[in-house]
Amino acid sequence: MFELFSGTLERPNDQRLNSGLAINSLVTGGHVLSFEERAQLYKSESQAFQEYLKNLPNTDWNKQSACDEWLVSDVVAHLVGNSEFYSGTVSRGIRGESSPPEGRPEAGKGHPSMSADALAKSSIAAREKLGDSLLETYIDKDNYLIDLLTGLTSEERARPCYHPGSMVPAGNFVDLRFKEIVLHQWDIRSAIEEKAGLSSASLESMVILIEESFASGSLRWAFWSGTHLDKPVRYRFDVKSPVPVTADIVVEGDKFRYEPDAQCAADVTFRCHTHIFALLMYGRISAGQAISEGHLAVDGDRAWRNNSASGLRGFKQV
Repeated sequence: MFELFSGTLERPNDQRLNSGLAINSLVTGGHVLSFEERAQLYKSESQAFQEYLKNLPNTDWNKQSACDEWLVSDVVAHLVGNSEFYSGTVSRGIRGESSPPEGRPEAGKGHPSMSADALAKSSIAAREKLGDSLLETYIDKDNYLIDLLTGLTSEERARPCYHPGSMVPAGNFVDLRFKEIVLHQWDIRSAIEEKAGLSSASLESMVILIEESFASGSLRWAFWSGTHLDKPVRYRFDVKSPVPVTADIVVEGDKFRYEPDAQCAADVTFRCHTHIFALLMYGRISAGQAISEGHLAVDGDRAWRNNSASGLRGFKQV
């Protein structure tokens, strides 16, 4: 697993997490991306990924992915399960049904640390069961979800839908699925190709998920508790482009909180592009790796700079 900080989430005072208000637009570079624009970007990226998988050599499906326990084919099987879950929960949510399905925790009570082993094994089992029909099944399930999410009416987008990470407005499942497609595409391509990056079209959706703390797109979902810290440490991310983000992650004891647009002084400041910020936040690269490869500039207290570079326990692959 890739790691960064240490602790568990302390939720901010505002409760946008469960407000039921869909985030329908995002200002970036002076332009407001509407739901319709983000939905079209998600659809285009999903279809491009389908074409990528269609042309992937048979030998590459059995290669190790960037996910520790999964082959490339296991990652695709996971995305099949993800599309089935999203299709089901959104379909129920827009009908006014938002209670947890049988066997699932209450919304906001789930965390991948509770189910990581089971998820890894279930994806492998699904891949084995689907066999030669894996790609065909993936495309069928993916297209069904694309049609469902991009076809939501303005009223339906605001309806709350169940997710173990939190209640999520139906419209923001576009952002959640966009994130899933792009991150897991990176998991596949980075293990096969010499250079792989995140789709720039997805960054606006990822910033929405992080800033609004939506379910599996939130830092709470990606953050695993670790060693208790003796004093609070404030890490600041100063991201200028292509999607600006200025936010602090404050680690205190074995907890952390995310503070957008904080004004007080930081112990350590990180400067990077948005795609590096996303890879760090979702556990795809460590701070040390990003620094050594010249993707992350660090200023501030030398002791905490060294600690962050060596990879304090915290953000992991989700």
